[in-house]
Amino acid sequence: MAVRVSVVIPTYESEDFIEDALESVIRQTYSSNHLEVIVVDDASHDDSAQVARRFLERQRVRSAIVEHSDNRGPAAARNSGLRVATGDFVQFLDADDRLAPHKLALQAECAAGSDEAIGVVYSSWHYLSLKDGAWETSGPIQEPFVDDDPVLGILAQPTFWFLGPTLIRRSELERLQGFVEKRSLGEDVEPLLRLAMAGVRFRAARSATATLFYRQRPNSLSRAYVVNAEAAQHLLDTLRRAEEFLRARDPSGELSADARAILAERYARWTAFFEQRGAETSDRGTSWLERLGLSRPIAEWR
Repeated sequence: MAVRVSVVIPTYESEDFIEDALESVIRQTYSSNHLEVIVVDDASHDDSAQVARRFLERQRVRSAIVEHSDNRGPAAARNSGLRVATGDFVQFLDADDRLAPHKLALQAECAAGSDEAIGVVYSSWHYLSLKDGAWETSGPIQEPFVDDDPVLGILAQPTFWFLGPTLIRRSELERLQGFVEKRSLGEDVEPLLRLAMAGVRFRAARSATATLFYRQRPNSLSRAYVVNAEAAQHLLDTLRRAEEFLRARDPSGELSADARAILAERYARWTAFFEQRGAETSDRGTSWLERLGLSRPIAEWR
């Protein structure tokens, strides 16, 4: 039986990009009979919702537009889309990113063809950067792999810290009550880690070419959150919960050498961030580093 896929696109002030994102969905090689598109406009002041509506009215794909009356952030927009979704799996696509034509077919077939109950399917992706007025692929194709130990693998590979390259089983995400509605640097990685810690199976769907293109915009929300202490704190808290999970699964409560090194690198970066801003949170991060057996290795781990 074919896997049904809901494509959820949260948008805010994205009128210049939303049609490109939608076009990438319509051009999928996967049958539109097994697709639905849900655009959630998070109280944009521009014409994002109207652009999306006009585009979708011309297409032969099931679709819906959800409009928030007030701005609630990306996590809340994704939750709104999740509540409307009816597919077996959900593709979360940021309004300024785009899918490669084979993305959904590749991953849906991987999910349908497995004897195991796969909860997250993922594939390679590529950055898009603005060069001389044109968007071009930038750097190498990113090919994360986390199948063997998803929690540790996600922590070790920030190239996996995006929802776009994944396809997520809707029932698993609903079981974990969707997204935490806090504005956080960890808005994408937090649900992925939560799924991994809940025992959800992750499966790589190999592709010789990128399946998603992630647009690097200088005014994106993620870049704005990088200078926001509260958003950074929420990411630090997400990493801490992952550490506690890794300790709890060991009979002696210890971490492997790999886990200690990976966590130290993550904590040190954000402890340095808070120190530069004179925030009290830096003391907490420092204590976590010391618990890993390290004495303020901030310069070493930056």
